[in-house]
Amino acid sequence: MNQPFKTRYVTCLTAVLLLAPLAAAAQDEAGFYASAYGGVPAAPSTSFSEFRPTGSGVGGTAKFGGGLGFGAAAGRRFGNGWAVELAWDERGNYLRRVGGVSVDGNIFSELVLLNGYYRFPARGALRPFIGAGLGYVVAVDIDVDRNGSEQEYSRKGGVAVQAIVGAEYILSPRWRLSGDARWTSVESGTFKASDAGNVLIGKPKYRPASLNVGITYLF
Repeated sequence: MNQPFKTRYVTCLTAVLLLAPLAAAAQDEAGFYASAYGGVPAAPSTSFSEFRPTGSGVGGTAKFGGGLGFGAAAGRRFGNGWAVELAWDERGNYLRRVGGVSVDGNIFSELVLLNGYYRFPARGALRPFIGAGLGYVVAVDIDVDRNGSEQEYSRKGGVAVQAIVGAEYILSPRWRLSGDARWTSVESGTFKASDAGNVLIGKPKYRPASLNVGITYLF
C-alpha cells in the first residue's frame, strides 16, 4: 500500500534535512567571520495621529517613501551549513503623508539581532542560504515635519523578528559577496515626544522589506 502523501512528504523532508549538512560539510569549514551590508528598504503603511499645542493635528494612514539600511555582524560557521551571528541593524524610510496630508519626515530603527542561518551546498561559486532572527529594539524614532516645524517621537524596548533568504558568491577562500532579501517586523509600542505638549496617539508599526548586498570575511 502506498504511503499517504503527507507521510511521504514528511519522510522526504526529514531525509533532506539530515543529509544536507553532510553534503555541505565537504565544502564548509568551521570558523568565525565578520560581515557588513547595506540595502534599500520599503515599508508598508501604518497609522497614527499627531497633535501639537498650536495648529491643527493630523491623523490616519501614514505612508512611507524610499529609504536606506545598513548593518554589521560577527558570527561563527559550524562547518555543516549552520551559522549563528550577532548583528547590529539600522534602517529607515522617509515619511511622506499622514491621513492624506503631505509631511516631511522619516522613521528610523536600531536593532540588535541574533540570527541563525543554514547554507545549502554550493552550486559552483554560488551558495544559497536561509535565515531567521530574533532581536531587541534599541530605538525607533519618528520625525514629523509640518509647516517648517519638526517634532521627534521615540520609543525603546520590545521585540523584533526577521526572515532572510539569499545567496553568497565565493570570491576566494576567505571572502564572500552576498545578496539577500530581509523581512523585518518591529513590535509596536508607545512613542514619547521630545518636546512637552506634543502627542503621538496610536502604536505605529514598522515592518520593512529590504534588498541588500554584503561582504563577509572568514577568519
